[in-house]
Amino acid sequence: MKPLKIIVLFAIAFTFFNCDNLFEYSVYDANVKTAKRNTTEKNLKLLENIKLESQDFKFAFVTDVHYYYNNLSAVVDDINKRDDITFVIFGGDIADQALLKEFDIFYDIMEKLKKPYLTVIGNHDYNANGSIVYQEMFGDLNYSFVFNNNKFVLFDDIIWESNKDPDFDWLASELSDHAKYNQVFQIAHIPFTSLHFKGEMRDKYEAILKDNNVSLVINGHNHSYFYEEGKPTYLTVPSLKEPEYGIISVKDDTFNIEMIEL
Repeated sequence: MKPLKIIVLFAIAFTFFNCDNLFEYSVYDANVKTAKRNTTEKNLKLLENIKLESQDFKFAFVTDVHYYYNNLSAVVDDINKRDDITFVIFGGDIADQALLKEFDIFYDIMEKLKKPYLTVIGNHDYNANGSIVYQEMFGDLNYSFVFNNNKFVLFDDIIWESNKDPDFDWLASELSDHAKYNQVFQIAHIPFTSLHFKGEMRDKYEAILKDNNVSLVINGHNHSYFYEEGKPTYLTVPSLKEPEYGIISVKDDTFNIEMIEL
């Protein structure tokens, strides 16, 4: 065998035996490690154990990391320095191409967060096998929880990448008991005003939000800030292209919004 061929074969063998998780970058890989599964359930249990003496509390909203991992790390560090934030909600687009590696990087950064956190799925998270990875790593695509007599409804409203219609019947059902709570917060990745929603579908989405006394609708996706007061009030938080996030201060039947730019 010629020396050049020996060198090439040695290089290939070295690559295969020494690269860490070489095939983890495959778009088809959805093998989430056991320790990283059921993250939503784990964080909800942490949240259940938090008992506040007051009805007042704050939560942070962060969204659209894509590949801005350094900015996500900076936001996590900043939130960790604050004693006034009780939990964090991430508004989708955890990944860009929906590779398992991207979800792993996100998970490892968020693991450093000293607060419970919940997530909704974004349209980029549906790429390739992303929805399978998301469900294994986090859990249900639609779910809700109650904290301090406030209801949070987290909703999968992805259409184009998911090739399915959002489950508006589920959303309406989850919001129907709004009278039991101080306030209701609805969180989804895509604002109903997006081009993703047209005609009857858009009207239906808006009507569900208005008819069920939602206090605040929080979205990501558009990568820019938007705020409109009303019933409900609409908030869109920018992406992590810059290290920034929102803080929602909840008090009885009112709330205030503050944007943090690092």
